[in-house]
Amino acid sequence: MKRGIRILAIDDSPFKRGKDRHTFLVGLLFRELILELSLREIIEVDGNDSTDAIIRMSTAPGIQGEAKLILAHGTTFGGLNVLDLHRVYRITGVPIIAVTSREPTEEIERALISAGMEDKIPLVRRNPPYIPVKTSKGTSYISSVGISYEEASRLVARFSIESKIPEQLRIVDIVARILEGLSP
Repeated sequence: MKRGIRILAIDDSPFKRGKDRHTFLVGLLFRELILELSLREIIEVDGNDSTDAIIRMSTAPGIQGEAKLILAHGTTFGGLNVLDLHRVYRITGVPIIAVTSREPTEEIERALISAGMEDKIPLVRRNPPYIPVKTSKGTSYISSVGISYEEASRLVARFSIESKIPEQLRIVDIVARILEGLSP
């Protein structure tokens, strides 16, 4: 991907399990490392609406046609609200990379079973497996659709400046935390 790429970085706000029914999903549009636009959506904790919320964000005025890549901080938001990477790419045409700093395990599947949400397990398994990426700050893990592993790993390594996840995700995580405790 060329220099000057616009990236939509997405993360969720912290929430209190058992108390909060909804939380915020925050999207920040960057041109490389320059923040250009912010938006937010409300998603249901442990719901099924994170995919639709990300599609709405990526097709919003000012974003649609501008964002050439979506960076998601993992594939679950608002607890067990599972993101469908294939559907986001199919509908938006924008490549998407989910990034996590910890090696994924079967922990999500165990949590889904424990919560009685076994119906979400096929979606978890449909998303591409996470693959390690070496950055200057350590190893992160990526799952991507619409972009080769080689290109995705180059971008993740290039933008991982202050931590082992891309700077855009580190910043959206900081911004999303500001909304903790606010009522969606």
